[in-house]
Amino acid sequence: MRASSKDDSAGRFPDLLPGDVIGNGELLLFRNPKGVPFGERDAWCLSEDWNLPSAIPAAYDRLLEKESRVAAENTFAWNSEFGYLSPFPQHCGTGLVIRADVHLEALNMIGDMALVLNAIHAVRFTAEGVNMEGIKNAAHYFDVYSNSALGISEKDLLDRAARLFNDLIQQELNARLRLVHELPRTFEDAVSRALAILQHCRLLSPWEYLDIISPLRLAAVMGFIDGLSRTEADAIMRKQLDATDDLPDSADGDRMRDERDADLADSANKRFARVRWNSHAKEYLL
Repeated sequence: MRASSKDDSAGRFPDLLPGDVIGNGELLLFRNPKGVPFGERDAWCLSEDWNLPSAIPAAYDRLLEKESRVAAENTFAWNSEFGYLSPFPQHCGTGLVIRADVHLEALNMIGDMALVLNAIHAVRFTAEGVNMEGIKNAAHYFDVYSNSALGISEKDLLDRAARLFNDLIQQELNARLRLVHELPRTFEDAVSRALAILQHCRLLSPWEYLDIISPLRLAAVMGFIDGLSRTEADAIMRKQLDATDDLPDSADGDRMRDERDADLADSANKRFARVRWNSHAKEYLL
């Protein structure tokens, strides 16, 4: 496995980067001021970013520095039995939440998604997918976060999170290798179907777009297609992840949705018209 930084070029296979599986890692520390009613907006939330699981301890040290500066001027709500108190039960105890976004498209393609999601839940983490317009876990892109800080020490939670995210990275990268070496037709079929839809569809909702672009993102980060870079695939996915449907449930709302979906389809037809498998794909897959 080559551990290098991302760039806009496809590179040569195998181009398996941990940063193409995991992103937007955060440590969140919730503290409520003592003597203030517990409303949803009363808690302070301190945060630090991390990029890979190995960076979690250093991010936590920076977070503690922030907490010490706040604690110098404020008293936190604390109980000898339950630890730090919060209006949110999942934040009681240490008040620490550890999260990151993970893209698990290859694990879905090889049929291991259900096992992985069960394993995440078994260690008291949640994997929250995008569910819109009848599409469940669109793009197999999940917000994975700890869902309980009660009854576990900060060190244990940090260690558990690092193990979990390392395992997710390794399992997804192994799944990508398996697609190439054992299931190339499965991989080829998913990408080819996605390309066919994006090049010829007449209506395309933001969430269907998110789901369909996922196999293409995987092909792009593995260096198998021309015409779509890592950066472009990520930008498209981020835009669709931020999409909202605030149109009214009425005839006018339906008309506006159709217009939105028609415009998105026309844009996708043009954008993906020249996206093709490249010579690396022909060497390893086709």
